[in-house]
Amino acid sequence: MEGVAVREILCKTILNRSRMGFAEYTVNAYQGCAFGCAYCYVPVLRARRGQADADRWGGWVEVKTNAADVLRRQMLRVEPEARISIGTAADSWQPVERKYGIARAILHELSYYPNPVQIVTRSPLLLRDIDLLRRIPNVWIGVSIPTFDDSVRRVFEPRAPTIAARRRLVRALVEADLRVRLFWCPLLPGVTDNAKAAREYLEEAAALGVRKVFCETMNYGEMLGSAVHELRLRWQAETGREPEPSLSRYALAREIARWSARTGVACRL
Repeated sequence: MEGVAVREILCKTILNRSRMGFAEYTVNAYQGCAFGCAYCYVPVLRARRGQADADRWGGWVEVKTNAADVLRRQMLRVEPEARISIGTAADSWQPVERKYGIARAILHELSYYPNPVQIVTRSPLLLRDIDLLRRIPNVWIGVSIPTFDDSVRRVFEPRAPTIAARRRLVRALVEADLRVRLFWCPLLPGVTDNAKAAREYLEEAAALGVRKVFCETMNYGEMLGSAVHELRLRWQAETGREPEPSLSRYALAREIARWSARTGVACRL
């Protein structure tokens, strides 16, 4: 991708123990993410650790060229019921994947094991790998769509795939009889944290054939809030829209529960 520095590296480990409740191990094919979404929590974590590259998030990617070989060795010591999550710190199907195929090689290795696998991506490049996804006995895919409004996407995540492309990805995964979840994360303050957004999002999810949506408010608001606020003002200026009234977490949770019940899409804030 233009303007992104790409460097090939050798990794010592690719399968990392996770303290997060949804998986025992995490896998990231790349370090750094060319999508560089404005609300991403990863650069915040890197800044807190004192990593100098945090302020250039979106401008560099490191390719773990030996990832598949390392994973093959590590999987020999992994308990068969351990859950493995792909894409917690970078999108493994970001643009460099077209050249390197590291994420596909990782799926190929995991297809030989019974471990539950969960994937989070916003990239339609995953369509290339439906054949491997079908070989993994227990897999679900989370497609990140923080909004179905492409005018919002163009401001908050301009280098990420279009909403139309992500819709096509979801439809194809559903048609392939794979388990699909939508990630409505984060709820953008002043943009998608309102009653209208709750109704529209869950209706869109139902129309796509999705039956479960994960949603959450923005992490690290104290560090990201100012930048997100500036982008919200820019979005309003570019579209000429007046913002819908933001709801408190409690009120928004009630709206989400209401439309979840009406649409049949499981979602809870």
